[in-house]
Amino acid sequence: MVSQFDILVEQGIITLDHLIKRTANGKVVEKGPLFKIKPAGIGLLFPPSKIYNLVA
Repeated sequence: MVSQFDILVEQGIITLDHLIKRTANGKVVEKGPLFKIKPAGIGLLFPPSKIYNLVA
């Protein structure tokens, strides 16, 4: 549910880490953004899955 995303960020349930590392020879490697969500927030962002019986 995209409409919940901003709210979850404001509440600190979703966070963003920007990964950057420096190698042994001094070169900087940017790994980019990584969104993380607390386990309790998963149900707020992703609704329960629907189950379909395909064998009738």
